[in-house]
Amino acid sequence: MSDLSTRYMGLELPSPLVVASSSISNKPENFAAAEASGAGAIVLRSLFEEQIEAAETALEEAVSFQADANPEARSYLPPQRIGPREYLRLLDKAKKSVKIPVIASLNAAAAGSWSEYAKQLEASGADAIEVNIYQVGADAAVTGEQIEAECIQIVRSVRKAVKVPIALKVSPFFTSFANVAKKFDAEGVNALVLFNRFLQPDIDLDRMALNSSMQLSHPWEMLLPLRWTAILYGRVNADLAASTGVHDTTGVVKMLLAGSTVVQLAASLLRNGVTHLAALKTGLDEWMERGHYSAVADFRGSLSQKEARDPRAFERAQYVNLILSQNM
Repeated sequence: MSDLSTRYMGLELPSPLVVASSSISNKPENFAAAEASGAGAIVLRSLFEEQIEAAETALEEAVSFQADANPEARSYLPPQRIGPREYLRLLDKAKKSVKIPVIASLNAAAAGSWSEYAKQLEASGADAIEVNIYQVGADAAVTGEQIEAECIQIVRSVRKAVKVPIALKVSPFFTSFANVAKKFDAEGVNALVLFNRFLQPDIDLDRMALNSSMQLSHPWEMLLPLRWTAILYGRVNADLAASTGVHDTTGVVKMLLAGSTVVQLAASLLRNGVTHLAALKTGLDEWMERGHYSAVADFRGSLSQKEARDPRAFERAQYVNLILSQNM
């Protein structure tokens, strides 16, 4: 058998297949099954800012009620704010269920007090923290430069707060993604996860209302992270994690050839079950044996832009050549 072991953010993984943050990683019964099927790590479902705000509001209401009923109650209530205890319990269950790394996920929308919650996750045993930045940029009064600055501040505050590795899950919708990726890299992130997949609201004509149902990814969606993985490989210090659109062994291999350190999986596991990891692991092993590769590192990044015979294939020149070659 081939050696599938991978080093991601300094963590030793038995394979490059990672369970992405999703409803799959929200259920403790899936953890051991994922490890047994070949997962190299698990990214827990995200702790959202809205959840933290809701928890804090509930705490404030409880404090107000008890203080009004008994003035002495204030001296017995904890002075610090607390985050959702359910998430910390989920993290604890995951750590007890598996030996592979467990990565916590914070879904950040503003810098605020995220460093406090990052500290709690680190103290609770998270092997790393994935900071999931969800910035739509819908406010016309806010410039792209301001959005970048806010994202960098989030990263900086978390990086300063914890010693465990940090992965940053980002959107591709920056004016110059290569430039902002270098900026994030300079802040000391250990990995870039490409990409955050936004919820795209639809319109229900029967109800004459917005429909915000979550749609699973499709294989064609992997082309965007594939392109940027190939462009960034060897040009940033951070590891690269592919996310979105990888459904089969072919997709896994392509992402590794482009330069991904690991491949995160969600939709394929939701469609086929967590044990689908075993088929992907077997498929990767068989592909490596056919290519006479003894380890993943032997071919990772071999088709990145840095190593490609025609680096222009990832940029505009290839588009122009294709258009001009069509009989129109």
